[in-house]
Amino acid sequence: MKIRLEDISEEPTHKTFAATSKAVNERLAEGRHEAEEFRLTNPLAVDVTYYRAGDDLYFHGSLVTTISASCARCLEKYALPLETPFEFVLVPEGPQEPDQELQDDDLALSFFSGKEVDIEPLCSEQAILALPTRALCREDCQGICAVCGGDRNNDACSCDDTAPDPRWATLREWKPPPAS
Repeated sequence: MKIRLEDISEEPTHKTFAATSKAVNERLAEGRHEAEEFRLTNPLAVDVTYYRAGDDLYFHGSLVTTISASCARCLEKYALPLETPFEFVLVPEGPQEPDQELQDDDLALSFFSGKEVDIEPLCSEQAILALPTRALCREDCQGICAVCGGDRNNDACSCDDTAPDPRWATLREWKPPPAS
């Protein structure tokens, strides 16, 4: 959603819109060679309030969508509801010092230039940042058996998973030299 700068006043303005899932899904797929862990299945519902204070633009609101996720333990697909608040500040783009160190307050800042701002990419970024670092279909997911590959949530396998890992066999046979 693009907003002309002249339409942003000191009085808060409230808007709702649906951001397409295509851009978010493309960003989620960047650099991935394995199966996609997360994928938006619905448009991103954005509820935003924005206003101006001097040259700075302030935005806050909430994002709601449903994500198709692949569990990190059992690899099953499941629906992950995502509802998260957001806030960010846009400041005019200007000259920056080359080796300036970022402060904690700078992490919520983004820059704008021109006569309008497009907040859809910023909202998409907020949705990506709200995703869990590890997708789990449920907290007590048992995952996949390392021996037979069966889903332990569906079937209790009788595999002996206490067998030692053969990659460590050389270390088990190693004996330290006698002390002198």
